[in-house]
Amino acid sequence: KTNVYEKKKINFIINENETWLDLGGNIGIFSLLCLSKKANVITYEPEPENFNLLKQNIETNFPESNYKLIQEGVGISTDNVQLYLCKGDYNKYRHTVYKKRGRESITIKIKSITDILQEHKIDCIKMDIEGAEIDILEFLKPDDYKNAGIKKMVFEYSFDIDKSIPRFLKIINKLKEYFDVVNYTGVKENDLEYNYFPCAKIVYCMQNLV
Repeated sequence: KTNVYEKKKINFIINENETWLDLGGNIGIFSLLCLSKKANVITYEPEPENFNLLKQNIETNFPESNYKLIQEGVGISTDNVQLYLCKGDYNKYRHTVYKKRGRESITIKIKSITDILQEHKIDCIKMDIEGAEIDILEFLKPDDYKNAGIKKMVFEYSFDIDKSIPRFLKIINKLKEYFDVVNYTGVKENDLEYNYFPCAKIVYCMQNLV
C-alpha cells in the first residue's frame, strides 16, 4: 500500500522489462508488484510456509509472467543454517538466521550471493532478509555490482541486529563507490547507535542512467 520499495521522489521505480532479484520474497508482495509492472523477477525465500504462499500468489495472479521461485536463503557462503521462526496467529515476516531466545528453528539452505549473481542475469536487487543483509553488504565489492550489471538496489537495513551507526555509514560509503545515488533518511550520522522505532531503514541505491 505504501510502496516502500519505490521512491518516486528520486525516480526509484520498477520499470517494465527489468529483471529483479527478490531476496527475502516472503509471501510474494514485492514479486507481485514487479510482475504487475511487467518486470521479471527471481525470488529467493527459504521458509516453507512463506514459500508455499509465495508460489500460490504468483501462480494465481501472474501464471504467464516471467518469474523463477527458489526455496533457499542467501548469505556470503553456501551452507545449511538455522532459521529462527517468528511464530504467531498469522504468517510472520521476521524470521531470521540470527539466534533469538525462545524461538523454534528449522534448517534451511542458503546460497552465496556471489553464486546467485553469477547464475542469474539481473538488473536490480531488492533485499529484505532480517539482518543477513549486513554481512552481504560488507562482503560485496563495487566490482561485484559492476560485473553483475546492477542498476538499482533497495534494501532494508536492520538496526535491531546491530545498532551501530558507524558500521551502517561504512557500508553506505562503500555503496557510493559504485552507485551514483544512495538515498536514506532518518539516521543521525553523529550518533553512535540507532535506538528509534521502527528499527529498520530502507536504502535506495541507483545508477544515474542517461
